[in-house]
Amino acid sequence: MIRKLFKLLGTGIILLVVGLLGYRIFSLNHYPAFAEGIVAVDPLKESHLRGELSGKTWELPVEMDTAGEFFAHQPIYFENEKVLIVTIRYNDSLLEELKFDGDGSELPLFPSLYADGVKRVIPTCYEYGHAFGLYSYRRYVFENVDLAAYEHLYLDIHREEAYEDVPYTTLEIYNTSRKTEIYELTSSDKKELLK
Repeated sequence: MIRKLFKLLGTGIILLVVGLLGYRIFSLNHYPAFAEGIVAVDPLKESHLRGELSGKTWELPVEMDTAGEFFAHQPIYFENEKVLIVTIRYNDSLLEELKFDGDGSELPLFPSLYADGVKRVIPTCYEYGHAFGLYSYRRYVFENVDLAAYEHLYLDIHREEAYEDVPYTTLEIYNTSRKTEIYELTSSDKKELLK
């Protein structure tokens, strides 16, 4: 009887560990629907209404920063509108690590696009979301981005709005070796564009 009890307990612990590992792997590689797709800013809405909206996407050269704190995901570029949309994800443990004492929900971040010899581009807007009790997500929109002008394009993440010389972290999000592919608008994207 005691042997059966220990066997059941051991099996339960193994299943729990496997379940937790599976959940962690799933949440590490999974982006929820609200963290993907487009953000419907006016230039994109206007082009969509004219039937002229065409975007492209690519695999990022670097998906996470060297500390593994910030991740970039799904860049979408609209050449005619000069609009770039990209997701930034961070682990919510950063709220504590960076000693952020706000309301505990959103870390103040100030990203920008940087490339040698080209003026820094500041985002015009972003959308925030949270999922899985681990990660926060932001879809940033950068306007007036001419991708053809960049050999390498970096996403700098700053802690202060002054955009100090040295960012908190940097991710390379584009270089000319990246092969692009057409971004197919999803049904959710089309709904957003018609709002």
